[in-house]
Amino acid sequence: MSETAIQELNQEKAKEFLEAGVHFGQPTSKRSPKMDEFVYGVTQSGMQIIDLNLTWQQLQEAGAIIQKLVSEDKNIVFVGTNKRAVATVLHEFAEKHDLHNITSRWLGGTLTNPVTRNRINYLRELEGMEQSGFLESISAKEKSFLMKKLKKLRKNLGGLKKIKGAMHAMVIIDPVHELNASLEALKKSKNLTVIAIADTNCHFSPEVFDAVIPCNTSSLRSLKLVMEALVEYIEAGRQNRQTRGSVSPVSNNNQGPRRNNNPSRINVVRRPAPIITKNTEDNAPSVVKQEENKKEEEKA
Repeated sequence: MSETAIQELNQEKAKEFLEAGVHFGQPTSKRSPKMDEFVYGVTQSGMQIIDLNLTWQQLQEAGAIIQKLVSEDKNIVFVGTNKRAVATVLHEFAEKHDLHNITSRWLGGTLTNPVTRNRINYLRELEGMEQSGFLESISAKEKSFLMKKLKKLRKNLGGLKKIKGAMHAMVIIDPVHELNASLEALKKSKNLTVIAIADTNCHFSPEVFDAVIPCNTSSLRSLKLVMEALVEYIEAGRQNRQTRGSVSPVSNNNQGPRRNNNPSRINVVRRPAPIITKNTEDNAPSVVKQEENKKEEEKA
């Protein structure tokens, strides 16, 4: 991605971000040092403020990746199960724009376990039985049993029933809450593009993702604003796919998605956060260290 591909944040967009509360991060008590590069400063009450210029830049980078994947007819799955705000917004956009999604719970092994694929196929079979009227021709006991199965499968896997083939990319909203999904996605990151929409309490290093969009993940308005921007890239990718074109409105090259640690990616000037806290490493341990400690305990 060239340096001229990223547009600067204008006053109109900045005002829109401010009104939606995109800039509000987590309190310093929940601070993660790994997200300090996206923090502009801290209020007197101890609330971290996200640099909206970086949010806008990262949003464009993630959008360019998503648009290219959609234009190539790749499967992108949005994951967000936090019912307080995330799942509500994600379910709304998924229904409206036909997005593959997981909003109920992340089933372990969704990316690697073939049983999950079989359950998705079983869900399609049950819905076919319901639509054809077959369930009305069987006994009430059998119908009740199958309807309970159908209800449970719709809740857990209903957002994936239209997916064909493998998952090529994941957009994880709030990786801290979606810990299992994040760990599973990163273990398979060689074949999977992973984009994170993260708050300032994210314990994952930004370099492990293909793109990170720093924003307030606790606000409905903030998440809606980010999702609206991503949906625009998705629709542009679908249009490119229909016309068999791959020209991106924010990028003039045809290179694939880049890892966040790729030296050829855009150079973004980021200011370190003016934060002074003691024992920050103890307050916000990394997931990697937690996994290493668990392995050492198991060996012992």
